Amino acid sequence: MMNHLMNAKIDDYLDLYLFAAKMNDHAWQKEIKENLAAFIKENADLERRRLSDLRVQLGYVNRRILGLYQQLRQRNAALTESMKNELYALKQRRLELEAELGQIREKNRRIG
Repeated sequence: MMNHLMNAKIDDYLDLYLFAAKMNDHAWQKEIKENLAAFIKENADLERRRLSDLRVQLGYVNRRILGLYQQLRQRNAALTESMKNELYALKQRRLELEAELGQIREKNRRIG
């Protein structure tokens, strides 16, 4: 959805740019071009922060899963119901994070 909105906004900038060109308004074209460049940079910065946040979350989830397995090994304890539920939730979250990271990487691969 965000991608669609971003593409629509870029299309709007380009339409304005072409309209300014038809009117021979070079100052307006320059302004539109600068605004478009700022918009693209801002979105790239947001995506980099999102990617970083996802990596941090994935690191936390992986450390928590590892910690639970270490607890089990050290104590030779049986898996309690709450541990099973937590492990299940953490593994689900890990799958979601990896999927989102994969989508971002694939999008960047197509662009770059």
